[in-house]
Amino acid sequence: MTCEVVLARRPQGALQASDLRLQAQSLPACGEGEIRLAIRYLSIDPFTRIFLDEQALGGAMQGLPLGSVLPGAAVGEVVESRADGFSPGDMVEGRFGWREAIVTGTDGVRRLDPALGSPRAALGILGLPGTTAYTGMITVAGIQAGETAIISSAAGAVGLTAGQIAKIRGARAVGIAGGPEKCAMVLDHGFDACVDYKAPGFEQALVDACPGGAQVYFDNVGGQVAMAAYAALGRGGRVALCGLLSLYQGEGGEAGDLGRFMRLIMSRGLRIQAYGTVQICPPEALPDLSRWLKDGAIHIPETVVDGLAAAPQAFADMLTGSAQGKLILKLP
Repeated sequence: MTCEVVLARRPQGALQASDLRLQAQSLPACGEGEIRLAIRYLSIDPFTRIFLDEQALGGAMQGLPLGSVLPGAAVGEVVESRADGFSPGDMVEGRFGWREAIVTGTDGVRRLDPALGSPRAALGILGLPGTTAYTGMITVAGIQAGETAIISSAAGAVGLTAGQIAKIRGARAVGIAGGPEKCAMVLDHGFDACVDYKAPGFEQALVDACPGGAQVYFDNVGGQVAMAAYAALGRGGRVALCGLLSLYQGEGGEAGDLGRFMRLIMSRGLRIQAYGTVQICPPEALPDLSRWLKDGAIHIPETVVDGLAAAPQAFADMLTGSAQGKLILKLP
């Protein structure tokens, strides 16, 4: 048997823990070419929220059917293998979903190399958060020494990594975060400045933090924060769009936003590129990230929650901004 977290009902606005429920599920026998895993660590990520609406992102994609296991990356230990190249005791990473155990084929399953880092790092710096930051900051935005990069949601795993990569490349890193505590944490991780989007005068403070205009905006959130960042970019600024956190909870923009958005793009000649990390992540990303992790050039704080039963509330709390760094669920 295994325990799973499934979608019990569609969230009405902000996610409630009661929108999710735990259920027991029997495991099939391990067949030829399959492995049986005990999940050790589960990644809880903001973008999982978009799959919970019936029409995700306003109809851009189909939502998760009711009763389905929530999707997500996880690290598991192989406890039984009938697949070549996998042995009991191997640690692997894949999109196994929110569950305690699974029997699965090996397509899309990555056997973890202990020389690169700890298994838990495969959900952080050496996983999707790290490769998303690397791809956006280096491949998409092409950050250069001497430039200034603005990073939204800078207290999260992706944003913190993106800012530290900007510093490694010789650029200034200006973070955006919510509240003095998060801004202080961002500064502790080497950013040159961090602006509180909840504070009065946020837009002007962001402009003042980027004298002459920033060259790059790493966009995690969209919405009003993005509007302020566009206004702080210089002409020809580059935007790497990796997330729309402000829209994940069904929040809409105000009337006239689209017009202002288009005027900012036109007046500054901005280049905006949305991207999918899986499609364009360069092969050198993981070796570079591993080296920077070992050298201490990149560090992400972790918020670790114990037990699958805690996952629904931890997810709901994260979407209101309670977590810092990477949120990981630890299983026995």
